[in-house]
Amino acid sequence: MGDVLLATPLARSLATAGYTVDWLVASGTQAMLEAQPFAHAVYTISAATPWKSQLALGKRLWRKYDAAFVLTASDRPMALALAASREVYALIPAKGNQYVWKRYLSSQWIPYEDKQHMVWRAMHLGQLAGLPTCNEIGLEWTSDDTQLLRQHLPWGFDMPYVHLHPFARWPYKWWNQKGWRDLIEYMLDEGLRVAITGSPRENEEARKLAEGYATDNLCVLAGKLNWRQLACLSHCASAYVGLDTANTHLAASTGTPVIALFGPTDPRIWGPWPNDFDGKTPWQARSENGIQRYGSISLLQGTQDCVPCQLEGCERRPDSDSACLQDMQAEWVWQEAQHQLTKAAS
Repeated sequence: MGDVLLATPLARSLATAGYTVDWLVASGTQAMLEAQPFAHAVYTISAATPWKSQLALGKRLWRKYDAAFVLTASDRPMALALAASREVYALIPAKGNQYVWKRYLSSQWIPYEDKQHMVWRAMHLGQLAGLPTCNEIGLEWTSDDTQLLRQHLPWGFDMPYVHLHPFARWPYKWWNQKGWRDLIEYMLDEGLRVAITGSPRENEEARKLAEGYATDNLCVLAGKLNWRQLACLSHCASAYVGLDTANTHLAASTGTPVIALFGPTDPRIWGPWPNDFDGKTPWQARSENGIQRYGSISLLQGTQDCVPCQLEGCERRPDSDSACLQDMQAEWVWQEAQHQLTKAAS
């Protein structure tokens, strides 16, 4: 999901230049693009897609496009792009014999490099094609989305609330339940309302976080909102707190104060993107005190020497814990949330 969202500046650039923009994305991520003006048609593939179906898709797309842009190093998207257009612009690793054919067949390509954010890479690829520069990620929502959201919130938009998204796809990006519960306590004691979101499969866990609190002060919206409505929820919130996941990128794109809890991931490449930033990355690999700020975004990390290790948890597998996240204290997160709330109110 995050990969799709971080590619939206390139799609906006193409739409601004007058192109009709079609997408090829991983199955399960297409919902991100529903009703977006820069997504005319959306095709999907997955690791389970039979090769005959992929060949049929290649035939369907054959020479249909003026240009194709590839933002992943995988073989199948590159092969389909070459089928779809004679002009292929690609993001490709600069080293590795397995990528030689891609570098040779691309019209133009740029290398994956450290210290460059994914949004900047997509923007750079567009610039190679002579497109107008757009550095804004994000989704657009409708008045119907706003009205539905108003009905879901017990307090409507009349009371200040904080949007919490305590989930990410992989456990190595998770904070602990006690931390979230303590953070909720701080917020409710301060007179704030809390809205908790997640996917349908995370609804039960979200309700566990909400146990014992009055429903007029805290509501669970896990599985109830689409991506446009999630963006609207963040935009209308006093602040957002979340993990290294697509929802945090989405919240940052709306301009709301964001507190992002990062673990092993390198924020220079994957940190929340501020829409007013036009450089290669707004973030450093780490800071001594674990806090980085850019505008209304705060990025919190562990202070261990290994941060960011770019590995999948301390046991090197996606379902393992990351000590840099697990050791974070709720009081520290709340203090940073207060900083952003005070700054926004001034």
